[in-house]
Amino acid sequence: MKSAQDAIRQRDRVRRYLYLRPMGATRNEISAGTGILIQTLCRRLRELEQLDQINRWRRAICPKTGHLNIVYRLTGPARASITKMRERAA
Repeated sequence: MKSAQDAIRQRDRVRRYLYLRPMGATRNEISAGTGILIQTLCRRLRELEQLDQINRWRRAICPKTGHLNIVYRLTGPARASITKMRERAA
């Protein structure tokens, strides 16, 4: 049960991180920004893609590694959902 709760929290952290970066971020940037290990993050990214909350936007040079990586960003409905939550909280 605890691991299911951890997965939910991690997916939420990834969504919030990407919300603040409209131009997206690579796996390494997301990992550094959220504190989620790369091995775990890859699984969370797949889950979020399957839930249609993020998408693979483009390929770019990762500023952390200098290698060509995939840039992930929130889908429109996921961005709108977070915006509504923030408006209600304010």
